[in-house]
Amino acid sequence: LSNAKITCNNKEAELTKNEVKILSYLMNHQGQIVSRDLLMEYLWSTDYFVDDSTLTVNINRVRKKLEAAGLKDFIKTKRGQGYMI
Repeated sequence: LSNAKITCNNKEAELTKNEVKILSYLMNHQGQIVSRDLLMEYLWSTDYFVDDSTLTVNINRVRKKLEAAGLKDFIKTKRGQGYMI
C-alpha cells in the first residue's frame, strides 16, 4: 500500500488516496468489524457533511480493483455493522 498499488498473482491495480486509506484501515483492524461511521471519520474528519453514499462508492471501487487483481470478496460487508477483512 505504500506505493498506492495492490499486486496479486502478477496483477496490479493503482489505488487513490482514499482507497489506500480504506484498505489500510481495514487491514490494520483485520478480523474486526469496522463501522461505517469510523471509516467516514477516518477518511473525512471534517466539519463538512459527507454523504453516506460517498463511502459506499469508495468501498465499491476498492472491491472492483481487488477483484480485478484476483481478490474476490476480500472486503466483507457485515449488514448493519460495517466492513471487515
